[in-house]
Amino acid sequence: MSAEAIIKSQARKTLSKNWGPAIAALLIALIPLYMIDGTTTVTSGLIVSLVRNEALANILVYSIGIPVELIAGFLLSPAINGYVRAYYRCAQTQKMEIADVFFYFEKGRYGAALRLNLSLFLRLLLPTLILFLPYLIFLTLCVTVIDESFIGTVLYNDVSFLLAVLSTTAAALYALRYFTVYAVSIDEEYASNKEIFARNRYIMRGHTGDAAKLLLSFTPWLLLCLTILPMLYVIPYMTQAMCISAKWFKQAADSQLGVRNQA
Repeated sequence: MSAEAIIKSQARKTLSKNWGPAIAALLIALIPLYMIDGTTTVTSGLIVSLVRNEALANILVYSIGIPVELIAGFLLSPAINGYVRAYYRCAQTQKMEIADVFFYFEKGRYGAALRLNLSLFLRLLLPTLILFLPYLIFLTLCVTVIDESFIGTVLYNDVSFLLAVLSTTAAALYALRYFTVYAVSIDEEYASNKEIFARNRYIMRGHTGDAAKLLLSFTPWLLLCLTILPMLYVIPYMTQAMCISAKWFKQAADSQLGVRNQA
């Protein structure tokens, strides 16, 4: 049995007694996304209804709506930290606590979570933009060089979809180098961001490929997420498997470090 199969088996076993809290944690973590989407929709609707000039309205929607969405997403991002914490601690204790989702909204933890998320975002920003360049270049060429009648055709839709999938996959695989950042921040609560990223770098040395194999093994499951119901099974299943994998990576690094210290 492959390592991915073993981890998935452990994830299913862990979730067998925690499906209710696992789904509840996911739904709670999604609330900020719905709030952001709702805020953006309301803001855009108000601008369009109040501004008669269509061009000016579009400019205001993008210059106001998008910044509002980004700021709101950043301020609510500790919900993601809490979501991961709930699953990671479940991987350690075999019991999921819904209260963990709200852990980083407590005084003294909220700012630390925001700083960690911002640090991770900045590390991923430039590589993600570079990996999405083929997709962005294609869209730009379609608008500026190729005949506008090409936009919306079957070939246009197929090529843009393929490039978007490839860019997204590449960005996700690149992000795996930070696979244990949240696990380290949970286990070592008082560590600085510099220490957290340094520790993650040590843990993931030689394991990024293993994390990629685990992620790619979920491809058939991700294809089921075209409807909401499978998503409520697949995302908790994936999250639990990733957290169990992070736990084993971290324990392997701790064991190796202990051997080196003894030597």
